[in-house]
Amino acid sequence: MRAVLVFCEGKHDVVFVERSLGACAGCERLKGTIRDLPSPFGASKSSSVPTGLIATRLGQLDIQDIALQDDFPPAPQFETAVRSPTDVVYVLIRAGGKRKSRAVLELMQYVDETMSVGGFDVTEHAAAFLFDADDEGLASTVEQFQREYGTYFGDLSHATHARWTTASSIPVGVYVFHRGDSKTGTLDDHIAPMVESAWPRWYASARHYIDSNRRSEDAASGSDAKRFKAIVTAAAQFEHPGRPLSTVVARKGLPSQQFESSPESASLATFLEDTPWSPPGELSAIAAAV
Repeated sequence: MRAVLVFCEGKHDVVFVERSLGACAGCERLKGTIRDLPSPFGASKSSSVPTGLIATRLGQLDIQDIALQDDFPPAPQFETAVRSPTDVVYVLIRAGGKRKSRAVLELMQYVDETMSVGGFDVTEHAAAFLFDADDEGLASTVEQFQREYGTYFGDLSHATHARWTTASSIPVGVYVFHRGDSKTGTLDDHIAPMVESAWPRWYASARHYIDSNRRSEDAASGSDAKRFKAIVTAAAQFEHPGRPLSTVVARKGLPSQQFESSPESASLATFLEDTPWSPPGELSAIAAAV
């Protein structure tokens, strides 16, 4: 079995990836408890991680240093996992954004060191990093990824959007959500038209309400992404009163056909499915290099 660790910025990014893989790659969510996940993420007979990598990590948290109002568990944190028809497990991780590289790489090192022990259900793994271009742009976001993550993975100079590199001990890929015209923007630029398509009357009314009443100093006017979030969540309140954006995108939110017809969902799923796994004979060499 193989596993791709998919590092997403926030909760609704995680849900978007899950729904996209379900609609465009036939993936299904792994059910059961953390113990039931494939090892080393779940329970293992290995003496090094008998309770599983995820449970062990949670047990290592010093909760006395966490404020009551903080998100718990703090990012980066494992959120969910889905399995493809080809027996690849996508482990979706809430990473907290592009400024969280140190904590993300600490988690990556923990995973790599655990995997190097061997004897698990998962015998090969890869890492995919998903970011928003924001106002910085596509090229700048990729360059920042190359600099900050190259300190751990090595030469990432050939890393580009929606592509993988095999220069490291494991396959590493980067995917940047952006608008095709300006090369800036966020995932919300793609979610907004999906919501508009699903609920056109609600979306039109929500857009009119937000745009007619927001002031320049309001948070909803701070960026296109914030404006879209305000419109999308307002439009969804008729179906999901009081619920956040992550619920709007989730299984009981947007209809599946929106993901099935979304070019961004298809592009993302293709990127993740195209992980360049090594030939079977090279697995031992990869494990030894970690």
